[in-house]
Amino acid sequence: MTSPQLFENSGIFTPQIEGIDPDTILRIHGYKTPDKVKTVIREMARKMLDEGMSIFEPLIYYRKIKIQSVEGAFLRLETGQTCLENPEFEITLSECTHIVVFLLTLGQGPDQKSVALLQNDDLLEAVFLETASWLAIERATRFFTQQLRSILSNHNCRITRRLAPGYKEWPLTDQKKIFKLFEEQDMVIRLLDGDCMQPKMSRSGLFGIAPERACKAEPN
Repeated sequence: MTSPQLFENSGIFTPQIEGIDPDTILRIHGYKTPDKVKTVIREMARKMLDEGMSIFEPLIYYRKIKIQSVEGAFLRLETGQTCLENPEFEITLSECTHIVVFLLTLGQGPDQKSVALLQNDDLLEAVFLETASWLAIERATRFFTQQLRSILSNHNCRITRRLAPGYKEWPLTDQKKIFKLFEEQDMVIRLLDGDCMQPKMSRSGLFGIAPERACKAEPN
């Protein structure tokens, strides 16, 4: 468990990802009543979840940064010349004083295992592993959000909903600017051509921070 002080500026957070149900994997793939699915399929879903949990190495790199200004779609940070552009900033961050920007990954394990499965033509196993991986990313994000919300509430602050490049009208090209904010951090995540991340099972985003009176917390 991390300490509240880690959220003051920057750091590395290890989120919990327990509690994923193999039946959720089956439901995502259209099996509405998992208990009636063939035993071999159910066991495969469970096996790939167990294997995934054994190789997932969830890490979150984060920074708390003061906002210089929010003007329309433009968010300017008091960190060099960083300026991000997203039409949602104008409303979502209008009362915020800071942001917490983050990069999350499950590590290289899922990518390596997926390649091995595909090379052996274990296609269903590969699909189930990918689903388990994205469920783990969701768990990690939710856990980080809960911890962040809890810590900031002690300072009479709240967080906005999560915003991320590539979602809705925020261009994925802003990934470069997100990564630049972490250029002094030694990370296992890197940005590829096309603004995608490696390892594949990674996520970026930010939350706005505002005084409790000014910002109602929204679900992740």
